[in-house]
Amino acid sequence: MGAERYIRLVCSARTSVGQVRDNNEDSLRLWSDAEFALAVVADGMGGAAAGEEASGLAVQAVEDALAQSEYANRAHLETLTDEFITIKMQEAIKLANLNIVQLAANNPDKRGMGTTVTLALVRGTHALLAHVGDSRAYHVEARARRITQVTADHSFVEALVAAGHLTHEQAEEHPMKNVLYRALGQSEEVEVDIYSLQLEISDRMILCSDGLTRHVKPAEIGEIALRFPNPADASLAMIDLANQRGGEDNVSVIIVKVEADETNDPNDISTVELRPVSLKEEDTMRLKTKPLDGLPKSILSTDDADSTLKP
Repeated sequence: MGAERYIRLVCSARTSVGQVRDNNEDSLRLWSDAEFALAVVADGMGGAAAGEEASGLAVQAVEDALAQSEYANRAHLETLTDEFITIKMQEAIKLANLNIVQLAANNPDKRGMGTTVTLALVRGTHALLAHVGDSRAYHVEARARRITQVTADHSFVEALVAAGHLTHEQAEEHPMKNVLYRALGQSEEVEVDIYSLQLEISDRMILCSDGLTRHVKPAEIGEIALRFPNPADASLAMIDLANQRGGEDNVSVIIVKVEADETNDPNDISTVELRPVSLKEEDTMRLKTKPLDGLPKSILSTDDADSTLKP
């Protein structure tokens, strides 16, 4: 008999200020070790320091409630129920929301500040996600060569699409496509969407701000993710392409890839704890390198109606 098959998670987190803006209102963090990963992307709103501060508060709440908590070790991560984890995710996001609302109420210059938040905890091949706003999570299936948008955008235009009043093509050109009906900072109460995702070997989970999806279509995101075996190369290629096409907004990407690890002995990592994965700071600057070469002839096809690639 062959060796028992284990998995490992290979991850990348990367952000760019883009080509137009002077500051980066996106905040993102990634904590990872062996077969566990905690990832969060928050896209701040409100301009200058207010947007940065709002997204930073969201990420800090996640860090305090999950990454730096008593639960961030193997003993807990293996045994906690999905229900318990999702409750902790919701509590973190709701606390961040209250912190943002209170800060804005006490500081007139910060009124209107807010942020999206898309959060995922991956345990082996199982992911739980919590989401508010229009940052996105995608599932890229390697075997089926398919990309599926996991989260729903909380925007007025997407609501019109869901109701059948607009097509996806019309939504792309709609002047209100970036106006949100749900985000952190809008009111003291916020509803948090919860999703569950099952991954397979070689699958990728992608979290991103709308600075990526403004310029790079889901089919292209899926194609790039599968084209580069290393998530660090894939995240750089995605950001380069968004910047090459104008970079009108800040761009942030986190990629978590499931790989087979035939040699991994779980007894060797019994004391594993989530550790922060450093961001590639050089990629927060404006694009200065040679633009990404043109994408190869598409290896994936897309159905725009559901943003799902098909073989």
